[in-house]
Amino acid sequence: MEELQEAIAQNPEAVAGFIERLDLTNQLLDVVSLGTRAMDDEMVVNLVGMVGRLGELLEPASHENTIAGLDKLLNAVAEASDPDNPPDKVGLMGLMKAVNDPDVQKALGFVIKLAKTLGKKLD
Repeated sequence: MEELQEAIAQNPEAVAGFIERLDLTNQLLDVVSLGTRAMDDEMVVNLVGMVGRLGELLEPASHENTIAGLDKLLNAVAEASDPDNPPDKVGLMGLMKAVNDPDVQKALGFVIKLAKTLGKKLD
């Protein structure tokens, strides 16, 4: 017992931090306990269903091709949205001229492939 008292006396900040974490843990457990007591069977079934649907949604979202494609898309949006270098206004002639640009052709190919693939998924 004396060893414990001595350890506490030598490390008051550590003991105080431990007590704070223990208190927070007890508060979180109380909240979880209240939540679980308040849930009825229908709520549990609905929650399990939502978690299942969320898992189904996250599966394709976590595919490496999806991540790589979204990364490219978001970087392109960020670059095209740069207020210091705004996009030019483009009319019909500018559009016709832009179609000859290899970068535009690659992007159009991607958009067309995306549209075709999405169209198949919509059936």
